[in-house]
Amino acid sequence: MSDPHDAVDAARRTPLWRNLSFTLMWTSTAASGFGDRMIMLAALALLGGLVAGIDNRAGIQASTQFFFFVPYIVFSIVGGWLADHVPRKWLLLACDEARGVILFTCFVLLYAATGSADMPRDTVWFTLGQFDVPRYWQVYVALFAIGVFAAIFNPTRSAIVPQIVPLRQLQGANAVILGINVVASMIGMIVGGRIIDAESAPSVRTGLLIGAAFYLVSGSFFAFMRVRRHEVSAEPQQSRSFTKGLRYLRQHRRAIIYILLNILVWSCAAAVSTSFIGIGSVYYGLSGDDVKDYFTNMSATVGLGMLAGAGVIVGIRTRRESALVMMAAMTMAGLSILLLVAVPVRWAGFVCAFGLGVFGNVAIVSVLTMLQTATPNYVRGRIMGINAMANTMFSVLTYFTIWRLPRPDDTLTTALFVLGPILMLIGMYAGIGHVMSGPAPTRRCNVLWRITRIFVLIWHRLHWEGRENVPHDGPVILASNHTTGLDPMLLQAAVPRIIRWVMLESFRFSVLNWFWNTIEPVFLGQDGKKVSNIRKIVRRLEQGEIVGMFPEGGLQRTDRSLQRFHPGVVRIAQRAGAMIVPVWIEGTPMRDTMMWHFLQPSQSVVRFGKPYRPDPDASEQQATADLRRRIEQLGAVGAVSTVDPVAKPDG
Repeated sequence: MSDPHDAVDAARRTPLWRNLSFTLMWTSTAASGFGDRMIMLAALALLGGLVAGIDNRAGIQASTQFFFFVPYIVFSIVGGWLADHVPRKWLLLACDEARGVILFTCFVLLYAATGSADMPRDTVWFTLGQFDVPRYWQVYVALFAIGVFAAIFNPTRSAIVPQIVPLRQLQGANAVILGINVVASMIGMIVGGRIIDAESAPSVRTGLLIGAAFYLVSGSFFAFMRVRRHEVSAEPQQSRSFTKGLRYLRQHRRAIIYILLNILVWSCAAAVSTSFIGIGSVYYGLSGDDVKDYFTNMSATVGLGMLAGAGVIVGIRTRRESALVMMAAMTMAGLSILLLVAVPVRWAGFVCAFGLGVFGNVAIVSVLTMLQTATPNYVRGRIMGINAMANTMFSVLTYFTIWRLPRPDDTLTTALFVLGPILMLIGMYAGIGHVMSGPAPTRRCNVLWRITRIFVLIWHRLHWEGRENVPHDGPVILASNHTTGLDPMLLQAAVPRIIRWVMLESFRFSVLNWFWNTIEPVFLGQDGKKVSNIRKIVRRLEQGEIVGMFPEGGLQRTDRSLQRFHPGVVRIAQRAGAMIVPVWIEGTPMRDTMMWHFLQPSQSVVRFGKPYRPDPDASEQQATADLRRRIEQLGAVGAVSTVDPVAKPDG
């Protein structure tokens, strides 16, 4: 019998494109997105939203969104609760199959329909007391039913993704799923726009049948996914109540902030996506099939932008500093909204729509990844349910408000002039505040720390291991091999404490005084006063700081074998009573020229060893040899382990 741990290790080493479970996930999700677009376009045609000569297109569009998303207010919570109690893949399968059955039922109900797709307003469906319910309300009922299962599907999908991909691939996986889903939705809009004709009821019937087929076939894919569940849970399954999910949120403020950001992003998306029909009508005087084509083309352009945004996220590859990426994306999305309505030129509108897709998707994926990472598996379903419920509630309120506006096309277009700048200001204010925060005592140093982190995380693919070995406080010496001029940046990006670097006075160039004043290194003279130099370092350590030193005293450059160690590190540690953390750096650019150490992309790794104090009874030579042995052992570890906490197959 195979060891389940071996299966987990293999999965953790598998790239996303070779992960079968992940492939099944995104294909099924894509088919769901295609089906959703079919029912949306069919509903718009049946409700008269594509008929020429009306001025309420945005209102009808908002009404379809309202009835589709209003179930999320209740059933997202139900879906989150179910996701923490039953196998998630079977729950996803059931939701897709149910949506397929509903669409097929709609196809049967329209089987004999002929003529225009617009349902008459004076035909009674049934009488409830003294009220006659018009027949066109059948469309809203179908949208509501589809929305119920979509509401259960959404938090379940968000909860299961961290169980089929490793944590280091989570942000890329979210980007791929959302990007492919957007592509499928975009294809659904284009195909649906070509199939569904406002003047032909049979065309609507065909669209519904195609959507049903996509749901029914792709939903079965979930049955073949391999899902892992964590062995250790802080909460027994039988006691996983919704109340305890709320209690978890109250105790974790960061998760609440992520949910609030989600609300903001999705509410803006609801307003902007609904405005396309109104913009086409108000700015360009379009109606009938022309406004339908404009709406589908603008939506498709947003979809292309979201696909490009997914590529940006995959290119970034790291979930660290997601907050900064998200805030920058929010600022640019606000600018795109403002330009969309401020520049009434059709080609400029498509450019803005593309930008909205790019930056909107980056913001959505970033905040989702942060929320997934911040919540443990046993409560993730309920937190995702609460998140889906909250942001959908505000989206539904947005749709409802637009629906009930007296002249929604004109009003909504005007409202975007306010919404864009508000989003820009929020993103800029939060982004500046985030950049200025950090472990350093000064804002300038924190800004430099953030810039350094995002540079080495993205350009040099920095990965670290064993960071928990670095003490959170007290005197510490980081003793590392020295491969390139990039090493101090890699170490500082990996350590959540500001490192005081030891440097020679000969490298203190006056043109960089602003930089030296920011990082405050320990400069050592070359006048032979070793005691004075040691005293400078000891003084910093006695103040409880962390000092970075390279025992080799020079760069390895293209030869990555350790050079001779100088005894100063252990001598200083013994005098200051400081802990030594051995560090190994690998994967940096092997170039002679210092500039290329920074400019050439790499996949750099920093590995921290266990902290220790030098043996007080050992000679200086023995203590230095011991430090060298510890650093060499870190280098001999080889490839960094990518295994997440122990997991085992679950269904």
